[in-house]
This record gives sequence, structure tokens and C-alpha cells, in this order.
Amino acid sequence: MVLQGDNGLSRKGAMPGNASYYYSYTRLPTSGEIRFEGQRLKVTGDSWFDREWSSSALAPDQAGWDWFALQLDDGQDLMYYRMRGKDGRAQPFSNGVLVKPDGRVIPLSPEQVELKPIRSWRSDEGTNYPIAWALAVPDHALDLRIEAAIDDQEMDLTVRYWEGAVTVEGSQQGVGYLELSGYTQ
Repeated sequence: MVLQGDNGLSRKGAMPGNASYYYSYTRLPTSGEIRFEGQRLKVTGDSWFDREWSSSALAPDQAGWDWFALQLDDGQDLMYYRMRGKDGRAQPFSNGVLVKPDGRVIPLSPEQVELKPIRSWRSDEGTNYPIAWALAVPDHALDLRIEAAIDDQEMDLTVRYWEGAVTVEGSQQGVGYLELSGYTQ
């Protein structure tokens, strides 16, 4: 289990209530069966499980977040979220961890992570979501390109946002998950 933030308390903004309790299991051995059109397919792999709860929404100056959960082929796992202000810029409450194959957890500050959108997808409603990213952590020799497995993974719920599977290439290969909130008008 990985306790995110400070022993599981993950700050999201300046006010005392702008935080969550947050933990992750980044590689749960998983097996099962998918039934599709009369066929049964056995599946195995490693699942990523997050549990997060809080008592507040975004701070008044925040627009949303860009959240990455990546399982790299060399056994490392990377979680990073970038809190975005209404001005579109990263806020200092952005945070992350690099989980080494031996289970060591290395905190990542916003100063250690270089993050840049490189391709967007436009939804039918006109929202532009950045669904391909360059993410680098120079201190750990990571230079990654993260790309949506399928462009249209928009969630049409009470709050519309983009959430879905991604592939990872670059200094490491892998798979993961991306969540983008606060891009709708």
C-alpha cells in the first residue's frame, strides 16, 4: 500500500479543508473472465486500486486537475497529479510518487516533474482535452510520452470530464490511466 501525500493526507489547496485522504495499491495481481458476444476470455494482469475521500471540492482559484497513474514495464509505478488554477497554470499543490520495484516510495514535487500536453482531442460538445502528454522526471531518468489508448473516453455524467486508459512510450514502456477534469466551460 502506498500512502499518498503526507502519511495519506494529500493537500490539494491552501485552505485546511482542501485535502483528501488517499492511498493506492499500484500492482494488485488480478485475474478473471470477460464475456463478450458469447465468448469467454481469460484475463490476467496487475490492477491499480486507489481510494480517496475528502470533505471539500476545489478551491475558488482552481479549475481542475490532470492525474496520471502509470505502470512501467521495468516494475516502477508513477502517480502524479497536477492541480490547475483557473489561469491554466500548475499550482504548488501538485504532487506525486514514484514507486520502485522493491516497494520504496519516492515523493515527487512539482519542481521535479516536467509535464507538457502535446495533442488534444475535441469532444462533440466542443471541449478540448489534452490526451497526449510529455512527462519527464529527470532526477530518475524518466522521459515519457503518454497517449490515450482511445481518444473518446469522455465521461458524460453530472460533471463532464475525460478519464481512461493510456499507453506509455519513451525511456520506459507501460500502460496507465489518465483523468482530466475542469476543461469544460
